[in-house]
Amino acid sequence: MKVFSPLQLREIFHLEFLRWLGRKVKAGHYALKGGVNLRFFFHSVRYSQDMDLDIQTMKVGALKDTTMKILLSGSFQDNLKPFGIERIIPPDIARAKQTKTTQRFKAHLITFAGEGLFTKIEFSRRGIKKGVVVQPVLDSILRTYKLPPLLVPHYNIQSAIIQKINAIASRAIIQARDIFDLYILSSQCDDSWIKNNEGISRNKLLKAYENVFEVSFEQFRATVIPYLPLEEQSIYDSLPCWDEVKLKVANFIGEVKKKYD
Repeated sequence: MKVFSPLQLREIFHLEFLRWLGRKVKAGHYALKGGVNLRFFFHSVRYSQDMDLDIQTMKVGALKDTTMKILLSGSFQDNLKPFGIERIIPPDIARAKQTKTTQRFKAHLITFAGEGLFTKIEFSRRGIKKGVVVQPVLDSILRTYKLPPLLVPHYNIQSAIIQKINAIASRAIIQARDIFDLYILSSQCDDSWIKNNEGISRNKLLKAYENVFEVSFEQFRATVIPYLPLEEQSIYDSLPCWDEVKLKVANFIGEVKKKYD
């Protein structure tokens, strides 16, 4: 049996959960977002411990039942065993957050080596944004685990960029991962969307630009570096590199801001 890292085991769990979710929920009712979206569709080298999706139409009870049936399914858990995940301890649904705006499912993955890995699937009902497309997960991801093709509804690059800029501008605590994610996305879009984008005000752009420079290398090292492959960690683990990442992101935001100037 090939040995996968804890980060890869969580990724395998996310992939297989999305496969099963797609069999039970129509594509128009949900969309993958956040770091998992960037990794599965936009070549991000950053792994994500948790997975976030937007959901609509499905009632709270229906989504809860559907998700729990997947997590408790013997067939679902059997599919994970060849990768080293022996079983899943499902969330304590009586204590899990299950509101009209947020539904959270914390799963505990137990490996055959006895390691316990925590991951979270969170659904948000704050409205599905524009820019959802249904596409196959990157072959480079699937080949790593020898998994068959997988179609997933997710946010396109324009929407992902808007979400990241808004996050940098709006979070109470600025996250290094949002800056790094925007760095990954910045070289993958053309200039045409900048003139036509919606969803970012001039004030948000100004705030995001300022906030980029507020995040220290220590925070980046603690919250992003551990979620990169070992070969990538050696590339990014230096203050000059982090300064370059921030400068590129600030310049990218500045290009967007020019449309208001």
